[in-house]
Amino acid sequence: MKKFGEFLLVLAVVMGVCTGGAEAAAIKLRTSTNLAETGTIGRGLTKFVALVNEKSGGRIEATANYGAELGNQREQVEMCRGGSLEMVVAAPGTGPGTWVPQLMMFEFPYLFRDNEHYRRVLKGLQSEVSALVQPYGFVAAAGQSQGSRHMLTVKPVEKLADLRGLKMRGPNAIYISMFSYLGAAGTTMDWNEIYTAMQTKVIDGMEASPSMINSMKFQDNAKNLTITNHIIACVYYFFNEKWLNGLPEDLKKIVLDCTNEAVAYQAEIDDLDQKAALDTMIKDGVVLHELPDADAWVKACEPMLDEYRTRGAEWNAFIDRMLAIQ
Repeated sequence: MKKFGEFLLVLAVVMGVCTGGAEAAAIKLRTSTNLAETGTIGRGLTKFVALVNEKSGGRIEATANYGAELGNQREQVEMCRGGSLEMVVAAPGTGPGTWVPQLMMFEFPYLFRDNEHYRRVLKGLQSEVSALVQPYGFVAAAGQSQGSRHMLTVKPVEKLADLRGLKMRGPNAIYISMFSYLGAAGTTMDWNEIYTAMQTKVIDGMEASPSMINSMKFQDNAKNLTITNHIIACVYYFFNEKWLNGLPEDLKKIVLDCTNEAVAYQAEIDDLDQKAALDTMIKDGVVLHELPDADAWVKACEPMLDEYRTRGAEWNAFIDRMLAIQ
């Protein structure tokens, strides 16, 4: 009887070790964005991570990195493709757009009526984007608007002619092309390099939504904001396809359901934060400039669409699908 009792004790210890090992073997979901934790995309990611951890009951251990903690956006995208991240938050054009350049059309000047129209486009094209990036190892989900973008400059820009010759930062080739049509000189650099570039006058200005500008305090180094509404930008959650499709079906559903909740949350806080950020920037001494010649800016960019349609059938097909969503 004593030996049987000892056997039960050993069995209980072994079972305890096994149980502890199972708990320790949570599936890792490492996520990252090059944007600030305090911005609405960063806060949306924080919400997503918390939702996954809660709803998976500990079966998935989700974590997030922000800003340049893991490198610039392109490096983070490569990490996700290679499997050292399970998900990256990236702009389509400057993320997987490396391999699918037509995704830059999400950030095209004067193409979308307003933010609600843009959000319908993001949702309506999600499966299309996933199909385009699947050969490169990604699944797209959770398209999120970053709001209408305006131009922050060191010197006042009160009309189109004032932009001529200014060196302006843009994230990808479409922005550089737009600046050329508007008479400025565009240059690309990573988001996390802008603050120093403005401070040292390497660039004369940059552009983004008020929320994005304020999240990085770029107004420390430039005090003029021209209300241009030239582009609305976005991000998607790009999952490593092998990781996402390798999940048990119930966990995959939880992850994708959490992306939808994160989208709704980010949309709500972004609408509020755009106004609050603008108010903060004004308090910080930023002067707003409304354009008397806004139509001239739109007209100057009109030939761009014809130019981009000449880039091939893939571009035309994607442009047509995008324009069909109203």
